[in-house]
Amino acid sequence: MKRKLNCLIAVLEVATAKVRQSLAGPAPDVERLMRIRKNLQDTLDVCMRARTALEKRGALPSGLTHDLAQVVDPTLVLGARKPRAELPAYKSPDERRGVRAEMSSDAELRKFASFGKIERAMVARCDVDELARKLQI
Repeated sequence: MKRKLNCLIAVLEVATAKVRQSLAGPAPDVERLMRIRKNLQDTLDVCMRARTALEKRGALPSGLTHDLAQVVDPTLVLGARKPRAELPAYKSPDERRGVRAEMSSDAELRKFASFGKIERAMVARCDVDELARKLQI
């Protein structure tokens, strides 16, 4: 578990560095990149606290379960899942502002929309160790 958590932390740190690089680049979308950076940092903070708890081999902090639930799915409330509305078919960027917030263009939005849903079986087939190895290159 510690190894997977460390891999996640490494991925978050790389993503944060890329956001920082994008902010320093030409004509950055500052508002969008700042939102992404905040989300990455919040997730990284939770992961760091979880790693510290694992290293101490003590009990997890009392609020960690709730914090993790909020990071994974903000609609989670102490294990109870609120129904999430399905995303509408591609329309205009204004109609899908929430989904569009982290996309760099309409073409990128269409590309990711064409991939379809991530199925549970797809996640189960994912080799986390292999993915971590590839990300370290």
